[in-house]
Amino acid sequence: MYPEGWLIDPEGKSLLFFEKDPMNPQYEGYIGFWLVNGISSKQFRYRKRASKAKALAQWDNLVKQGWRIIEATEQAA
Repeated sequence: MYPEGWLIDPEGKSLLFFEKDPMNPQYEGYIGFWLVNGISSKQFRYRKRASKAKALAQWDNLVKQGWRIIEATEQAA
C-alpha cells in the first residue's frame, strides 16, 4: 500500500507529505516538500511523482534517520 501522511525532520524545518495518486492509488502517488516558516506557517516548495516502491523506501529511510510521523492536527499550519 502507498504510504500516506506527514513526516517532519528532526529539526522541525521541513515537512514531507505522502499522498496516493487518485487515478492509480495502488502503485503511484506524490511526495510534497514543505518548509516550516514558523509555529503556524508552512510554505509549499514542490511535489514529485513516486512509485509505491520508491515512496515506501523513502518513508522507511527517513523514519530511520529520525523523521517523525505527525498527525493532521499537529501540522504547522
